[in-house]
Amino acid sequence: MQRWIVPLLMGLVMAGSFAAMPALGKQVPVFFVLFGIASVAYLIAVWHCKYVPLAAIVIAAAVFRLSLLFSIPALSDDIYRYVWDGRVQWAGINPYRFAPAAPELLHLRDAFIFPQINHPELPTIYPPIAQMAFWAGYGISDSILGIKMLLLCADLIAGWLIVCLLRHFEQRPQWVLIYFWHPLVVVEIAGNGHIESLGIVALLAALYLYLKGRDRIALSALGGAILVKFLPLVFLPYFVRWKGWLPTNWSALLLVPGVVLIGYLPYAWAGAPVFGSLGTYTQHWSFNSAAFDILILLCGNGQIARGIIGLLFSVVVLLLIWKRIPVLRCAYLTVAAFVLLTPTLHPWYVVWLIPFLVFFRHPPWIAFSLLVVLSYHILIQYQARGVWEEAVWVQWVEYGGLALVGIPFLLLRHTEILTKIGRFFNIHRPI
Repeated sequence: MQRWIVPLLMGLVMAGSFAAMPALGKQVPVFFVLFGIASVAYLIAVWHCKYVPLAAIVIAAAVFRLSLLFSIPALSDDIYRYVWDGRVQWAGINPYRFAPAAPELLHLRDAFIFPQINHPELPTIYPPIAQMAFWAGYGISDSILGIKMLLLCADLIAGWLIVCLLRHFEQRPQWVLIYFWHPLVVVEIAGNGHIESLGIVALLAALYLYLKGRDRIALSALGGAILVKFLPLVFLPYFVRWKGWLPTNWSALLLVPGVVLIGYLPYAWAGAPVFGSLGTYTQHWSFNSAAFDILILLCGNGQIARGIIGLLFSVVVLLLIWKRIPVLRCAYLTVAAFVLLTPTLHPWYVVWLIPFLVFFRHPPWIAFSLLVVLSYHILIQYQARGVWEEAVWVQWVEYGGLALVGIPFLLLRHTEILTKIGRFFNIHRPI
C-alpha cells in the first residue's frame, strides 16, 4: 500500500465527520463523538503527513471548511455580536457608543440576530480592525455568512504563511497539515466563526516579515494583530533587535503604538469608550481555568488570584526576553503560558497555539488542543435547564491529559533525568 493512502483515508474520515456536524443542531454529546472520530483520524494523518502531497493537504483543508461554512453555529454565539456590530456601523453609529440593549438601537433589532447576542447589556469589546472586518462582512451579507467567508479566507492565508515559515526554516511544508487539518481550527473558524483567524494571520505575517528583516512592515502587522485581539500585544518585546542591552530597531518599534492609535482614532473621535466591556471581562469573567480555580481555593479572592496570574505571566515574558530566545519559540511559549494561566479559557482561545505546534510538535499540547473541546460540556445542562455550571471532571480530563502525555514526553526527551534519579536511588543499569 502506498504510504500516502493512509493519511488520505483519514482525510475522508474527517470530511465525513465535519459534513455530519451541521445536521446536529445543538446535540453536544453527538458532536463529541464526531469530533473524537475526526481527532483520531487527525492524529493518524499527522503521523503520516510527510507522505501527503501539499496540494492534497490544501484541497482537503478547503473541503473541511466548506462543509461547515454554511452551518449555523451550535457551540458559540459570538458571531451574532460580530454581525450586530457590523449592522450598527452600516447604520452610521459608533459600535462602542451603545450596548445592543440600549434604547438608541431599538430600530436595528430583528428576530434572528439580536435575540442571540450574548450579554446584550454590555458594549462591544472587539478592537478596531475586528470592527472593520464586521463592517466588511455585513456588507457582503447581512447574516453570519459574510463574516464567516472573511474569516475563512484569513484562515487559508494563515496556512499559506505557515508554509512560508516552514520553508524559511527548511522544514517539510507538509507539516502545515497540523494546522490545516486540526479539528479545533476547522470547527472554531469555519463552524463557529470566531475572529481568531484574522488575528493569527496578522501575527504570522509579522513573524515572517521580522524573520526576513522587514522590521517596519512586520511591526505594522503586529499592530494590526493587536487591533484584532489584545493578546499579540505581549509579543512586542520579542521583536526588539538588541545590541547589548540597547534596541537597534526602536524606530520600527514605535510603529506599533502608532498603528494602534490610528486604528482607534476614528472610533474614539466621537468620545465613545473604545475599550468597551474589556474591564468587565478582565475583572469578573472566568471559565475552564485550572490555574485560576486552584488559586481561588488557596487565597479565596478572585482579584488576588488574577493578580498572581498576571504576575506569573509577566515573569514568563521577562524570562523569555532575558534569555534572548528566538522570536518564534518565544511566541510559542508565551501562548502556551497564556493557555495555562488565563482565568478564561474558551476552546477557540487555544486556536492561537495551533500554528506554533506546526514548528514545535509537542504531543502534550497537541493532545490538549483536542481535549479542550470537552469544555463545551457546559452547554448540555445550560440548554436543558439554563444553568451555567462547569463539571469538575472536564478539567481533570483536559489538564490531566496534558500531564499524562507531557510527563512521559519530557522524560523521553530528557533521559538525563532518569539517569539522575537512578544515581539518587543508587540504581545501576546493566552494561
